[in-house]
Amino acid sequence: MLSKKEIKLIKFIKYTPIFVVGLICLIITILLSIEKNISLKKDLENLQKDYFEKNREIIKNEVNKVFDYIEHKKLNSEDELKENLKDRVEEAFTLVNYIYEKYKNTESKEQIINRIKDSLRPIRFNDNRGYFYISGMDGINILHPINPEFENKLIINYKDNFGNFVLKKIIDNLQNKKETFTTLYWQKPDDSTHQYKKITYNKIFEPYNLIIGTGEYLSDFENIIKEEVLSYISTIRYDKNGYIFIVDENGVYLSHIEKSYIGLNRINLKDENEVMITKEILNLAKNGNDGYLKYIGTVKPETKYFSEKISYVKGFKEWNWAISTGFYTDELAKQINEKQTEIKDRYTKNLTNLILISILLTGVFLIISFYISKKLEKRFYKYKEQVLNHIKKNREKDTILAQQAKMAAMGEMLENIAHQWRQPLSTISTISTGIKIQYEYSEVKKEEVIKSMNTIATTTKYLSQTIDDFRDYFNPKKEAAYFNLRDIFDKVSDLLEPQLHLKNIQIIKDIDDINIFGMENEFLQVIINILNNSKDEFERKEFEKKYIFIDTKITEDETIVIIKDNAGGIEEEIINRVFEPYFTTKFKSKGTGIGLYMSKEIIEKHMNGSLIVKNEKYVYKDKSYTGATFSVIFSNNQELKSN
Repeated sequence: MLSKKEIKLIKFIKYTPIFVVGLICLIITILLSIEKNISLKKDLENLQKDYFEKNREIIKNEVNKVFDYIEHKKLNSEDELKENLKDRVEEAFTLVNYIYEKYKNTESKEQIINRIKDSLRPIRFNDNRGYFYISGMDGINILHPINPEFENKLIINYKDNFGNFVLKKIIDNLQNKKETFTTLYWQKPDDSTHQYKKITYNKIFEPYNLIIGTGEYLSDFENIIKEEVLSYISTIRYDKNGYIFIVDENGVYLSHIEKSYIGLNRINLKDENEVMITKEILNLAKNGNDGYLKYIGTVKPETKYFSEKISYVKGFKEWNWAISTGFYTDELAKQINEKQTEIKDRYTKNLTNLILISILLTGVFLIISFYISKKLEKRFYKYKEQVLNHIKKNREKDTILAQQAKMAAMGEMLENIAHQWRQPLSTISTISTGIKIQYEYSEVKKEEVIKSMNTIATTTKYLSQTIDDFRDYFNPKKEAAYFNLRDIFDKVSDLLEPQLHLKNIQIIKDIDDINIFGMENEFLQVIINILNNSKDEFERKEFEKKYIFIDTKITEDETIVIIKDNAGGIEEEIINRVFEPYFTTKFKSKGTGIGLYMSKEIIEKHMNGSLIVKNEKYVYKDKSYTGATFSVIFSNNQELKSN
C-alpha cells in the first residue's frame, strides 16, 4: 500500500508535464513576441547603420579614385609637357637640318641662318602660345618671334622678376650637354606685366653653335590637363544615382551631372534647411581636408526632385578644387519597409510552427506522463521492498565488518600474548626442570625449592596480569563513560610496545592529562589499528630510524589526538581511499582492508568525532621526515550519540 505522500508524487508526475508544457509554450510565445519587437528594432538599427556605413564607404572610395586620378595627372603633367616640348624642338631640328644640308655648299652661314629664321618665325602651336627661339652661345639673341626687339641684341644679362639670368641659365645648362630642360619665368604674349613659370627645352645646333628652343607656361599646360580631367569626370557614373561633381575655390561648378550648373557660381546656394551647400563643401575641402556633409540635394537624377543627400568632400589643394559625390537617404526607407515585411512574415511563420509543436508536445507528454505514472506506481512497491532489504543488508554488513575488525585485532593481540608469555613460561619451565633433576639426585634443598616457588608465583602473577589486560581490551561492554587518554596509551604500550620494540620502532609520546567521553575499548581499538597500520608500513620499507609520534592538543572547542610516523606517507593516488571497506595495499595474508574503515566508523558514528589523514613533512632532531598523520578530533561540547 502506498503512502499519501507517494500517491501525491504519482499525481504530480502525471499532471505536471501537461502543466509545464502548456506554461512553457505560453512563455515561449510571449518571449517570441518580445524578441520579435527587439529583433525588428535591432535589425532596423543595423540596417540603417549598415546602409549608411556601406554608402559612406562607397562615396569615399569613388572620391578617392577621382582624387588619385587627378593627382596622377598633376604629377605627370610636367613630364608630359617636357615630352611635348622635346617633340616640338625635334620637329624644328628636322627642318633646320634640312635647310642646312640643302644650302651649306651654296650659301653663306648668314644666308642659311636667315633661311632658318624665316622658316621658324611663323610657326605657332599650343593655341598660338608656342613658338621657337634661337640664341647664340655668346648670349646674342637671333630669333624671338614674340619679342623681335630682342633680336641681334646681347640679352645674356636679362633677368626675370626673381633676379635670375634667363639666357645665362640656359647656356650654363648646355655647357656639358647638347640638350637640356630649363625652368624660368617669362611674360606671356598677352600679359607683359606679369611673369609666369615656364619650362623650356633647348638643343644646340652644332654646325653654327646655335641654341634652338621652345617653352610652355606650366599654368597653361595645366589648364589643358584640367580640361582632360573634367571631361573624364563628367563621364563617371556608379550605382543608380551616383556621379562626381567638382567646385573651384570661388564656388564655380566645374563638373556636374546637371550640365546647366557647369560654369555657374553657386557660392550662395542653400537648401530648405538654410544649409549653405557650396560654402560648406568648400570649408570641408579647404587646405586639402575632407569630410561628410548632409543636406537637401537640389536634384536627384532618378526623380529630378529635391532629396536628402549625404556627400563626401575632399580637397585637391594644388588646384583648389573640391571633389565630391553623395548618396540619397530616401533609398533607406525602401529597404526598411522591405525588411519589416520580411521580419513580420518570418515571425508569423515561426509562431504558427511553435503553436503546432506545442500542441504536439502536450499530447505526447500527456500520454507519456500517464504511462510513467502507472509504471511508477508498480515500481514504488518493489522499490520500497528493495530499500528495506538494502537497509537490512547494510546493517548485517556493518556487523560483519565490526566482527572482522575485532577478529583481526584479536589476531594481533594473540601474537602479542605469545610474545609476552614466551619469556615467563621459559622461566617456569627452567625452574621446574631444575627441581626435577635435583629431586632425582636427592639433592633437593628446602631453600632452593622455596626460592623457585616464589619465582614461579611472581611469574604466574605477571601472566595473570597480562590476561587481565587483554580481557579488558576484549570486554564487549558498550556503555559510554569518561576515560583518560594517558591510561589508554599506557594500555597501548603494554599491548603493543614489546612487538614494536622488537621491530626497532620507537614510540615518542607527548600526552596531556585529558578525559574523553566515549567507549574506551572501541577507542583503544582505533589507536591500535592506526599504530598497526604504521608498523605494517615500516615493514614494507627500509628505514634507518623508525618513529611513531603520539601527541595531544586541546583548544577551546576541540580535543585532538595526533599520530604520525616517518614511513614516507601514503601514495597521493590512494590516500583518499584508505577509509574504504576492504581497500588495502597489503598482501592478502597481512591485511583485510577493514581496520581503518572500522576506525572511522567508530570515531564518527559511535563517538561523534572525526578521523582524517594527510601526508606531512616535518623536522625531528634537525632531520627532515615525511609520513602519514592521522588526526582524531573530538568536540569539547558534544556528547556521544546513543548506539
